[in-house]
Amino acid sequence: MNLVHEAMHREKEEDDGKKKPGKAIPKDGRARMVATLLTWLLLNLIWLYASDAVAVNEVHEHGGQINRNYLLDVPDMMGMDRETPVGLTCDYAPRNASSPVVNVELSHVSPDESIEILWEGESTEACPDMSLSLEPGKHYFTTRVVMEDGQADIYPSRNLSAEMDLGMRLWQPFRTEGFVAANVLGLVLGIVDRTIRQMAQRRKDALVRNMPLHTRRQQEEWEQIVQSVSGGDAVDVEGLVMGPTGSADESMEVQRRRMREQFAAQSSEADGDIAPFEDEDAIDFEDELGEGTTEGLTGAVEEDRSIRTVGDLWRRLGGSSNEKKKGKR
Repeated sequence: MNLVHEAMHREKEEDDGKKKPGKAIPKDGRARMVATLLTWLLLNLIWLYASDAVAVNEVHEHGGQINRNYLLDVPDMMGMDRETPVGLTCDYAPRNASSPVVNVELSHVSPDESIEILWEGESTEACPDMSLSLEPGKHYFTTRVVMEDGQADIYPSRNLSAEMDLGMRLWQPFRTEGFVAANVLGLVLGIVDRTIRQMAQRRKDALVRNMPLHTRRQQEEWEQIVQSVSGGDAVDVEGLVMGPTGSADESMEVQRRRMREQFAAQSSEADGDIAPFEDEDAIDFEDELGEGTTEGLTGAVEEDRSIRTVGDLWRRLGGSSNEKKKGKR
């Protein structure tokens, strides 16, 4: 099927508003479908990872100084005043083997200055992990060491070693909205890609319809060559192959005659004329050239370094033909 028939076929499908049943999906269509699905899946995986990402704040570290009053500034993400999940991990131990066992109190001071005791116990006891939900604002986490007399130690690092981390999941409050946005974005990308390709295809079809017949034929021949080079079906180059007794002029005339027949057949089909084409300009080579010979076709093959391209071969064949004609005269 040539380009003209393909364009007419596409126009008929667009007018009907649907494709013929059982028509296979093109390879490029399947590739675009797979690419769209992969893009949609990738967007969801990215958001799934981002929504669970943790921003870690190191409060204490074993062997270092204890920050008795640590400030955690919880941001107001996207100005929606939503609470942020915060995970707290802590561990307390005596400073060294000679350090006394002391009482430890861990408390939280919210932005409205209300105090909440999160944990209290001796320095040899395990501090449990905690999950908090904090509103936007400034939050203080206070570590207080109580001596035997009930007084607070202003230098807690002398007898106590501590480790504490605060992990904020900043995007988790927007988990649902993020999945909705990711799916909408994937859908928009698929629709936009399909729309752009359809517009490009309609523009190409319009150019083909407005193209002269001989230009369409040339374009079709060129696409066949490109398809053959890229691994597709072989191009019909029968007109370029000469028989053992043929000449360059004969081969060119065969090509011209075939082209005239093809153009006339297409024109007749477009006009509704189905009568067979008769080429009145055809040359009867048998009467003009006579019987051929095998002169020059026998013996050992010799290498001719002057022939590097197809053009060199055509010029050599054309020169040989002209010399023979001059010799006959």
